[in-house]
Amino acid sequence: MDKEPWLTFSLEDTVYALPVKHIREVSPWARPEPVPAAPHMVEGIINSRGEIVTVVEARTMLGLESVEADDDTRIMTLELPGETIGLTVDKVREITQLAKEEIEPPHTPQAAILGTRQVDDILVVALDIGYISELSAREGK
Repeated sequence: MDKEPWLTFSLEDTVYALPVKHIREVSPWARPEPVPAAPHMVEGIINSRGEIVTVVEARTMLGLESVEADDDTRIMTLELPGETIGLTVDKVREITQLAKEEIEPPHTPQAAILGTRQVDDILVVALDIGYISELSAREGK
């Protein structure tokens, strides 16, 4: 069973995770430049290392209520197939080692969720990077 590093982060009281191999960087939150007529979940755009990156609010993407950014809010820059996006999260936590085989799929299929895994005393929800990529592609049109 091959374990790989996953970065955990919080939205409200839930801990989520994405594979580190898809994360280029984590930056303190700075207000993205608004984009007129952008989809609701798009906060705007930022310049990340000379590249214009669309920033998506993870809370809105997952159907949660938006909140004001605070000192813990971060933008995770994700390298997706064919594009780079920013994902605003409430708080970045730590890197944990997970094997895909250890992630228990949901009983009912969920578009955004690969499954869950208990890590110590915390339930971690593993997000599907493919879903984020597909959603980003759809919303960008």
